[in-house]
Amino acid sequence: MEKASGSRPGLKEYYALILVMASFGVLIAEVFLRYVAGSSMEWTDEISRLLLVWMTFTGIGLVILERKEIIAQVFTQWLSPQAKKNWSRSMDLLVLVFNIFLVIFGLQMTHFSWDIKTESLELPFSYFYVSIPLGAILAVYYLIRRLRTDATGRKKGAK
Repeated sequence: MEKASGSRPGLKEYYALILVMASFGVLIAEVFLRYVAGSSMEWTDEISRLLLVWMTFTGIGLVILERKEIIAQVFTQWLSPQAKKNWSRSMDLLVLVFNIFLVIFGLQMTHFSWDIKTESLELPFSYFYVSIPLGAILAVYYLIRRLRTDATGRKKGAK
């Protein structure tokens, strides 16, 4: 499931690309219509916001899978290798707990916002909020996998 260096893109990369391209397309259409055609569509703002929310929250899992989190190396550069490993594990556990809370409260917000509609498209706001628990579930899955792999000392792809 994890992408080796130089390998072909997988489903998660195509998913991210589709979201970015869709967002770009909606924004380009809005700019063209507003400044060239002299009119504007009401729904482009909502769609671009929806895509941005989905990119952000579902992207959390991909960031964790690829180990691309922002790391404060200023604080860890003087630590021994074992202390860095312990620091990394404790940060992973903290992020895991946070994402478990995101799953719980994201599901509550999704349920709560089902009857609230957006202004122009009248979509349920839960379409925005459902990305929070989905992204957090991915993050929890990848963090548990990472913690198990780090605990057993196995490398990626080893059986």
